[in-house]
Formats: sequence, structure tokens, C-alpha cells
Amino acid sequence: MINGNLEQFLDTGWFSEATLFYNGFIYWFEAQTEHDEITFFVDKWEAQNEDNKYYHSIMNEDDTLSWERVLELRGSDLELIKRDFLTSNIFDGKTFWDVESKLAWLDEGTPIKK
Repeated sequence: MINGNLEQFLDTGWFSEATLFYNGFIYWFEAQTEHDEITFFVDKWEAQNEDNKYYHSIMNEDDTLSWERVLELRGSDLELIKRDFLTSNIFDGKTFWDVESKLAWLDEGTPIKK
């Protein structure tokens, strides 16, 4: 993992609003808990990487962001959700483990227009 600690990401980052850059896109991770059910999702949108430190979301001409939900998992067992996430083919048909060395953990920068 570029610009990040793999152990930290696997411990808490993967469900805590983390943003990973891969192949021209940001993948945004978040988990929400309501009662006993956990909902984990990953959204993806076009972005530019600045020196493996910041990303810049690519905004539409009308200042909206086009994004896609590439994964949504629900359950009560966080470890099972984590396992399913790590083995899902959400990175251009590849799993987290397939692309882990190419993922950059970035902070948000100023959005730019197409």
C-alpha cells in the first residue's frame, strides 16, 4: 500500500471513511451500524492523484460528482464483512489483495472540473 500502513488499514481504516486511489479512481470506504446490523459500502469516482498524497475529485461541469456504488455488504459479523470485502472483485475485476501494492491511501484535495 502506497502512502499508508497496510496493518492500520486492515485494522480500522477499511471501514472508517478511508479513500484509496487506484487506476484513475477513488474508492471510498464506509461502514454504518444501526442496531445490530452493519452496512459496509464502497463508492468509486474519477479522480487525479497528486504525488501519492492527495486526490482531486473530477467534477462534472455542473459541479456534481458522478459516482458508482461498487460494493454493499450487510450483516452482523464485522469479520465476515471484512473477508467478503477483501475477496470482492471491485478494483477493475481484481480483489484488494490483487492490487494492494498499487493502492494509494490519500487525503482529499481540491476538486477539479472535467
